[in-house]
Amino acid sequence: MKHITGYLSLLSFMSLVSLPSLAAHIEETITLAKGWNAIYLESTPTNAACADFFAGAPVERVASYHSDAYSSTRQIADDGTEIAQKPLSYRVWVPGDEAASTLTALRGGCVYVIYAKDVWTTTFLGVPAAPRQTWRATSGDTGFMNLVGVSADTNASVTAKAYFGEGPFGTASGVAYKIAGTKTAAPTFLSLGLASSPKVMGGQAYAFSATKDGDWPGVVGVQGDGVVFGADANYASITVRNCGTTNHVFKFSISASADETESVPPLSRRLPRVDAISVPGYTNVTDGAWTVELAAGEHTDQVFSLDRSKLDNGITYGAILAIEDLGASKMRVRVPVVAAVGSSDVVAYPVGLWAGEIALSQVSGIDDTNAIPVQAGGTLKMNVMVHVDTNGICRLLQRVVAGVDTNGVMRLFKNLDNVPQEIENPRRISTVMMSVDTPVVAAADGSAFGDAAGFSWTVDAKARDNPFRHAWHPDHDGKKADYKGPAPSGDDFANYKNPVKPELWSIVNRLDFSWHEQGNRALPVHFPYNADETTSGIVTWEVRGLSAKGPIKSVGTFALRRVFKAKELE
Repeated sequence: MKHITGYLSLLSFMSLVSLPSLAAHIEETITLAKGWNAIYLESTPTNAACADFFAGAPVERVASYHSDAYSSTRQIADDGTEIAQKPLSYRVWVPGDEAASTLTALRGGCVYVIYAKDVWTTTFLGVPAAPRQTWRATSGDTGFMNLVGVSADTNASVTAKAYFGEGPFGTASGVAYKIAGTKTAAPTFLSLGLASSPKVMGGQAYAFSATKDGDWPGVVGVQGDGVVFGADANYASITVRNCGTTNHVFKFSISASADETESVPPLSRRLPRVDAISVPGYTNVTDGAWTVELAAGEHTDQVFSLDRSKLDNGITYGAILAIEDLGASKMRVRVPVVAAVGSSDVVAYPVGLWAGEIALSQVSGIDDTNAIPVQAGGTLKMNVMVHVDTNGICRLLQRVVAGVDTNGVMRLFKNLDNVPQEIENPRRISTVMMSVDTPVVAAADGSAFGDAAGFSWTVDAKARDNPFRHAWHPDHDGKKADYKGPAPSGDDFANYKNPVKPELWSIVNRLDFSWHEQGNRALPVHFPYNADETTSGIVTWEVRGLSAKGPIKSVGTFALRRVFKAKELE
């Protein structure tokens, strides 16, 4: 029997399917001086294996510096005590001694310390990566220094203070050191100062002390590995933050990949609301560069759309997005922009499983004639799932099994017993908001996801999870309160006003999602696409059967995210 996991975080569905291997390339040149060098690689070389990359090079030792080694070294013994250990901040490759080498391949966004017997220059293609830098406090740690790379154009004239001066780790008044020395034993640190504003160069790395621990990549902070469109994605985004202490203007531009076999995908970028008044929606990114001014700590989400009608199955699509600080730091970060060419059978938006939460904050105050929602003393939150199929029909789900078959197709199953053997690693999720006897509820006629969708279901009087039914009590069998005669219908609400009340009764539910402003269908629909594929609106839950005076209404909000792109509910 196939094992089905009983619990799964809703958002972890995104990890069930891996994207095709995609890349876009820049051309990078490094030059090694005779002796010790500290360099910063902006990209991961296509021939990243150390033995391949340094084949024929006059190098005797290559060490990769891992700035985050000190933040991930805590280990606990079986008895609960912490194991003291020395962090491994360097991995080393020694030519001809693979058994002793702990470094096997190079990667972008990292610092390398290299000893060369002679001058050596090489130019290569690589996939760019945003810099990541974890700083470690050096006070009291004799001999330790933070190695930090400079991500800037190699022709740019940048001072150390301009590039590092807005860092929060003491670099504003600290000292920059350059690795030097010609003896193989160990490199030396040559003081450059900082207040005197010595020049630093893109592609090089420098050593710094620090007053505290933390992460700081430079003034340009990039979240994500690039702008990546999966096989069926029409939108993608990247977040850029001003990590400096003053206002900065960042320049964005997209250019062709250095690999001539990769073509710039047909992209548009979403305009800020103030610009979209005259040019609605999106604009072609190939029309030139654009700038964004950010205050200290502020971020911008750059959202791009892809015109899949212009994609060709025979072409690999890749480009480079550059983000440059137009201020004194001149920091430049480049990341890949890649698009997978999907089949004609791609999953269109918004088809798939949407999962999230409803938060009810108003509940009806009951009098003799009506039920009007008023502010509650707290907020009631519950998970919720809705599936939208290729015909636009949406269904509210109490439970579902999700998985990927051997062809890489995402599939959803409403019957837990009918999951085929070819489904790899099937996962089950469920909610508590619906009856277990009603696992699937189709939307009412006229409902539409992204507009207004209503769902009705009944918890039967004899349902296994009816809150008024004591399944283990022999007398709770639907009889009258005197336990002598046949029970009146559980749906006969008139009984609630009579002396004789049914022992059990059914509960009728109506759940309505609205994407209209303020939940009013007379107002415009607000269902914009965003790269995170999230949506929100107003939810109303009406319950009948709990009071003879009328329905109980609750009002709140919902927030959903498309977590699994399965076309049908099988």
